Amino acid sequence: MLDFRKSSINSTLRKVLIRFHCPLEVMLTCVRWYVACPLSLRHIEEMMQ
Repeated sequence: MLDFRKSSINSTLRKVLIRFHCPLEVMLTCVRWYVACPLSLRHIEEMMQ
């Protein structure tokens, strides 16, 4: 059951993220920085450029 739920979430997440212009790895890196550090979205955007 857990594997089914995990695969379902992954497929749904992929469908949502396919519309974005950045690779998934880049987006996850930005999210990690945003959660781990007290950075604003503007700072993260500048770091990614």
